[in-house]
Amino acid sequence: FRRVLFRSMAFMERVWRVRGIGDFWSHMLVAEGAVDIAAEPKLALWDMAPLSIIVSEAGGRFSDLEDNYGAFGSSGVSSNGYLHSSFINALKP
Repeated sequence: FRRVLFRSMAFMERVWRVRGIGDFWSHMLVAEGAVDIAAEPKLALWDMAPLSIIVSEAGGRFSDLEDNYGAFGSSGVSSNGYLHSSFINALKP
């Protein structure tokens, strides 16, 4: 548990978090290229379906926190594609 907590804390110290309007705004900023990564720990399919399409069409990557591609998980992570695997791996124990 301590190792997981330490890795999570070390990662959190390197990022900046802002809560957007609703569940979609931060992901739209990823699609626009204004931010590099956005994550939501809990989303519904109707929230994620358009995000997955928009981010992917913009050249990014969308998955859940377990790195399952698309909008069928219970969480959402969108990125510019380059940081996606690093972010997902930083969250693993």
